[in-house]
Amino acid sequence: MNPATQPSRERTPASRTAASPGTVTTPGRSSNGADHAAPAAANAWRRSLGAASSPDLKLAMAASGTVLSVFTVGHMAGNMQVYAGRERYNRYALLLRGAGAPVLPPNTLLWVARAGLLASTAVHVAAGTELTLRSLRAEGRTVGDVARQTTRRLVTLARNLPRPRVFVPRTEAPLAYRRAAFDGALLPDSFDARAPRTRPRGRRRSVPQIVARSMRSTGAVLGLFVTYHVLDLTTGTRPAASRSFEHGDAYGNLVGSLSRPVTAAFYAASMAALAGHMVHGLHTAALDTGLTGTAQRVRQVDVAAKAVGAVVALGNLSIPLAVQIKVVR
Repeated sequence: MNPATQPSRERTPASRTAASPGTVTTPGRSSNGADHAAPAAANAWRRSLGAASSPDLKLAMAASGTVLSVFTVGHMAGNMQVYAGRERYNRYALLLRGAGAPVLPPNTLLWVARAGLLASTAVHVAAGTELTLRSLRAEGRTVGDVARQTTRRLVTLARNLPRPRVFVPRTEAPLAYRRAAFDGALLPDSFDARAPRTRPRGRRRSVPQIVARSMRSTGAVLGLFVTYHVLDLTTGTRPAASRSFEHGDAYGNLVGSLSRPVTAAFYAASMAALAGHMVHGLHTAALDTGLTGTAQRVRQVDVAAKAVGAVVALGNLSIPLAVQIKVVR
C-alpha cells in the first residue's frame, strides 16, 4: 500500500473481493460461460483449419469440389428424363427413394448420399473461407474492407443504370437556374464524361479472368440456389414451393415450380453461375492435384472443364425453357 494513501473504511462487497484485481463481474453471467463462446469457436477454427497448410486446404477443396461436380453431372442426366413424360420421371424419383431395397429400408442410400454431399459442401466452404481469410491477411485487408468496397461498387452500379426519360411538354420559356457551386465536383463519374476511367480501355478483363475473380460470388449464388431448390422441390415449403406441390409427384412439382417466370429466371441465372464455377473449379482442381504436367495436358484439361460446364448448364437450362414454352407440361 502507498503510505500516502489513506485506507478506505468502506466495506468491499464479496463479489468484488472474490474477483481478480481490475475485474468486475456482471451479475447473472458466468466468467466461463457465454463470454468465452466466441474465443472458443475462434480457437477451435484455428486448431482445425488454421493449422492446415494452404496446399492441404486446396487439395480438400479439389476433392470436395470434384465430388459435387460428379453429383451435378449425374443429377443433370437424371433430370433429362423429364422429357420422357410424367410416368417415366416419377418412376425415376421412386427408384432413387427405394434404392437398396429390400436389403435396406427405403431412403437409406438416399440419405447416405445426402450426408456425403452435405459433408463435401461443408469441407468445400470451410476450406475456401480459410483460404480467403489468409489471402486477405496477406494483402493487409479485412472482411470489413471487402464489404465496404463491395457496397461502393454496388452503389456505383446502381447510379450508372439507365433511367427512363419522361417527356414533359414545355408550356412556357425555361427558367434560368443558377449553377451550383460544386457543379458535380463531388461525383465526377456521374457528371463528367471526361473523368479518368477506372481501367484503361485496352486492359479490360477477359471472360476467364472475370470467372476466376467471381468464384466467391458464384459460390454464394449456388448456396442460395441449393437452399431454395431443396425448399422448392424436396420439402415443398411455401412460398418457395408452388401451390400445387404434392409429395410423390416429382414431375408435377417440377413443372408447377418452373411454370412461374420468376422462378424459371432464377434457375436460369443460377445455372449460368454453375457453369462458370464448374469450369474454373475443375481446371483449378486439376492444377492443384498435379494432373497438368505439360502444356498439352493443360489445354486438354481446359477443354474438358469447359465441355463439362457447358453440358451441365445447357442441360439444366433447357428444362425451365421447355416448361415456359409448354414443351414440358
